[in-house]
Amino acid sequence: MNVTSLESIERIQLAIDYRRLYRARAVIGISDIPMNPVEIEFSLEMSPYGTKEIRVRFLGSADYPLVPAMKLLKEYIRDIDKNGSLP
Repeated sequence: MNVTSLESIERIQLAIDYRRLYRARAVIGISDIPMNPVEIEFSLEMSPYGTKEIRVRFLGSADYPLVPAMKLLKEYIRDIDKNGSLP
């Protein structure tokens, strides 16, 4: 299982600066076969200790195991945030 891409990433404006909230469509593949995209909502929150906590929530039903998919999505989101690819 791997995360192919996050499509249509949209930032939702919040009144607080240390938390960023996004909506997107996640494309996750199983054995190099891409599955139907699923709507997700994820947030990045800066802790008082300087670390980022990532939370992922599925807004639709998924056709794959959720716990491994959430772990892969968190790693993917951490990487694209580090590269500066998030709006």
